[in-house]
Amino acid sequence: MTSSRKIRFGVVGAGLWGSFHCKTLSAIDGAELAAVCDLDPARVADMQKQFGAAKAYTDYRELLADPDIDAVTVATPDFAHGDIVLAAIQAGKHVMSEKPLATTLAEAEAIADAADRSGRKVMVDFHNRVSPAIVALRDTIAAGDIGLPLHGAARLSNTLFVPFELLSWASKSSALWFLGSHSVDALRFVMGSEVKRVQAMVRRGFLASQGVDTADVHVAVLEFENGAVISLENSWVLPNDMPNIVDFKIEIVGEKGLVQVEPTQAGPFRKFTGPGLRTADLFGVTPAAGGRIGGFVMEAIARFIDAVATDAPVIADARDGLQVTRVLAAIEQAAASGTTITLSDGVA
Repeated sequence: MTSSRKIRFGVVGAGLWGSFHCKTLSAIDGAELAAVCDLDPARVADMQKQFGAAKAYTDYRELLADPDIDAVTVATPDFAHGDIVLAAIQAGKHVMSEKPLATTLAEAEAIADAADRSGRKVMVDFHNRVSPAIVALRDTIAAGDIGLPLHGAARLSNTLFVPFELLSWASKSSALWFLGSHSVDALRFVMGSEVKRVQAMVRRGFLASQGVDTADVHVAVLEFENGAVISLENSWVLPNDMPNIVDFKIEIVGEKGLVQVEPTQAGPFRKFTGPGLRTADLFGVTPAAGGRIGGFVMEAIARFIDAVATDAPVIADARDGLQVTRVLAAIEQAAASGTTITLSDGVA
């Protein structure tokens, strides 16, 4: 941007993550929260009042048509990213999308191609790429401390609170799309390698019997191009008495050692007040005074501001988003067919 005025951002989606976008955009010099958008007029009015946005919309197309908006962030439900992101690119805006970039391969490919042609910054908010634990894991593997990675395991799962209470739209997604998008990208990031082949199984029945028509769990085996084999769990049926609603673990075994991270269960804060042990994520979202942000979740959003303002690289681009969608689609296909899916075959 060559103008001295602040870069004007619009946020689409007035849920929890949209509030994180608004908080970050409101805190950083050089950025202006110019508009917010949500289908629900009451929700968008609340967000406008809370964060002081100049304009509020209930139709994202009207926001995209606003010539005063330079960049857009998309924090809608999983299934509602693709159309908005593609339209924003076509409207000439810089765009940051929450994960997944899209839930179909065709949508993700169209977005990646449009991003390549656009000359605009297009970022997927894979915020684990700025998580201290995940960055340390990446750096350890890259330094050769454990030698060539051989095998490992990753678990990114939620308690029942998420499909039953947090997400009104859980039946339109799954733990695979909601969580697997993060875990697959984190594995690509730390391994420095792409997924080559996929095997998978899915378990259904429990959530559907309770009124949320989606899979209970996906379990996959990912073979990477560097030869490593990683098992992956994405579940929405962990018990509510877990210390945290998120359980995230990665272990990688190499020729010379192994490395483990548990970003959500480090336990520096522990509370016992009746329902058992409770912990809090002190690293993802942390307290900060006015004019500052706290935690790697906000830092990832701030990196998008940097990318638009200073031409810094985004933490993950549309091609990263496409590759993650390709892997998730392959996991679904492998689970449905009972066959091994090779990504290079182009079938996933």
